[in-house]
Amino acid sequence: MAIQPSKLTQMAVRFGIAIFLWADQSASAADPTNVQQYWLELINRMRIDPAAELENLTNYSVPGTSFAPSSSDDPFVRQALAYYGTSASTLASQWTSLTPASALAWNGLLSNTAVTYSNVMVNLDTQAHDLDGQTLDSRILNGGYTAQYLELGEALFATTENAFHGHAAFAIDWGDDDTNPGNGFGTGIQNPASHRLDLMFENYKEIGIGFQTESLFGKVNVTGPIVTTQHFASQFRQVGLTYVADAILTGSVYADTVLNDQFYTPGEGVASAALFVYNDTTNALVKSGATNSAGGFNILLDGLIAGQTYRVEAPSTGLAAQTFSINSRTVLYGNSVPGNPDVPVTYYDNVYAAFEMVPEPGSAFLVALAAAWFGGSASRRRKHA
Repeated sequence: MAIQPSKLTQMAVRFGIAIFLWADQSASAADPTNVQQYWLELINRMRIDPAAELENLTNYSVPGTSFAPSSSDDPFVRQALAYYGTSASTLASQWTSLTPASALAWNGLLSNTAVTYSNVMVNLDTQAHDLDGQTLDSRILNGGYTAQYLELGEALFATTENAFHGHAAFAIDWGDDDTNPGNGFGTGIQNPASHRLDLMFENYKEIGIGFQTESLFGKVNVTGPIVTTQHFASQFRQVGLTYVADAILTGSVYADTVLNDQFYTPGEGVASAALFVYNDTTNALVKSGATNSAGGFNILLDGLIAGQTYRVEAPSTGLAAQTFSINSRTVLYGNSVPGNPDVPVTYYDNVYAAFEMVPEPGSAFLVALAAAWFGGSASRRRKHA
């Protein structure tokens, strides 16, 4: 994990001299691909309910004690757990300390910088941070992300087999625990499990997932088939004397026709589906948006009030509205100016919603046909950083 010190620790904070608005980062930001949206959905599933996610990633014969003979439904995850001798009991024990966090929203600029850094790793055939001679903040800011940031982070995995395998690698954080160098991998879980901590860090609000899948011929260390970089961040705006990290409504609209599992699968996203956010008390329309090409959506909820009940509707899905309220909390950021107090930032936690399209009558044949065409991929495992 590489959490960059807050931008508020690097600027002389002077209250009341300016009003900073949340940067409009949509112009050059890329939509996620179907696979990137799927990976985002996996991450948010874990953040919202980490206890249940361990069951999605692994199979236990005795809960909290030992893996089943088939330790995971994914063959690459099974290979990695066996290779590192990952301790089932240690993993389960560590997992109990995880607490739910609000969902992450997609940010296309973070995805662009992540793709760029994946290309750097491919070109140099090395998996490591800071190969481009830049600091993390300069790398991300040079890619167009706002200088009004609060947190930045980066995670790398240069030998990702598929999105589920990569998600499991970061979540489980398999590898050498370095407790007894030269004598095996110890618990088979990196110490600390910094990639897992990144995934669950409550003050991250946005993510970009960048892939490189080409130019891998002849590589020794960066062999893919997917070379992955994840960039995490959060940003603020200043209004008068206050600093705010706004909530974002994020999620997906999908038709569960590729893999009937009540969860987003690549190829199921519904593009251009309209969404409307209402004040549930007054019925006033307060926000609106539409899904991107992968079926995901990210709607900035600036100006909404913590504790107030709102509802989001996706009329084209045929589903009922979902209600939500926004949680707020105060996070203190240190001020680099000697003698000045910490700066309070009001965090409005992100909100997640997903809509599974109601199938049209007579669509069972289409579901079966899509399932027949759905396939997977296969290869190896490697340690990630």
